[in-house]
Amino acid sequence: MDYRELFQRNFGIFSEDEQERIRRAKVLIVGCGGIGGTVAVILARSGVERFVLCDFDVYSPSNTNRQIACFTDTLGRKKSEAVRETILRINPAAVVTAYTELLPHARIAELIGDADFVFPAADDLAFSIIVFRDAQRLGKPALMVNPAGTWAHVSVILPGAPSIEEIEGVPRLGSYEALRDMLEVRRYKLGTYFYVPLGDWRIDYYRGFIEENFRPTQICPIVWLSSCIGAFEVLKVLSGKWRPVASPRYWQITAGTIRMQRVNGPCLHTLLVWQRRLMWRIFQSPFGPALEWMQGIWWTLFQRWMRSREARRERTAGVRGIGRRA
Repeated sequence: MDYRELFQRNFGIFSEDEQERIRRAKVLIVGCGGIGGTVAVILARSGVERFVLCDFDVYSPSNTNRQIACFTDTLGRKKSEAVRETILRINPAAVVTAYTELLPHARIAELIGDADFVFPAADDLAFSIIVFRDAQRLGKPALMVNPAGTWAHVSVILPGAPSIEEIEGVPRLGSYEALRDMLEVRRYKLGTYFYVPLGDWRIDYYRGFIEENFRPTQICPIVWLSSCIGAFEVLKVLSGKWRPVASPRYWQITAGTIRMQRVNGPCLHTLLVWQRRLMWRIFQSPFGPALEWMQGIWWTLFQRWMRSREARRERTAGVRGIGRRA
């Protein structure tokens, strides 16, 4: 089958020129896990034919709940290779380069220079932030998809636009090492409490995330939903047909709503962004030890409150279940 036969239904939306722009675009994806692999496959099904995939990691059993190319027969295999094979099963004419080793930022910057669109989707947020910076510096549009539990943010980051740090309230530190240490050591001090009520995290798992280095909790519907929205935003840019939701605008997804927000707009997330920024400054000041002590008290009270909240919700759900059976 030729290209037009494979993507015939696209032409009910896209013109010949728009679909050809989609076809010829080269998309660089750094991280081929839950969001990176899903966006790659959706774009392949949308007619994108040129990909560069970067991921040194292999599939493990815990990836099965959300990663689009993870099956029992791909466990232990490199993610970038498995996603590459999935794309070629969709469109054998696609040109897909898969890098299975950990690439330094300098090499990724070289790949960005030859790409039309960049998706930094590494598990390591600090690593992705540097890729976002390189994309903006080199004048390339980049996609942000940031899910955690039932909460997610999605936006296109264009050159010269507010950065991912401005959207998420991450201090703009100079090096990858400084970013990594800040994100790993000071997570709960930088306003991530909202993961629990807005992202529907169970408090015991969140405690493991803070104290025992658990990975962020994610479920397939939210990962794939945010990836679908992200892939559509990529198609907007590549085709030129629609205006993308681009920074300073972003999509905010929760269990009950999907709405568009703006950086520093009137919403709860803006308060949390400024909380992160303020806390970071205070922790670097002589008031840091006192704030550390206060955080310890708040952390204990917060856990107790969330456990009581979970118990109330479970009791309510149990009563409703009994009522339905009756």
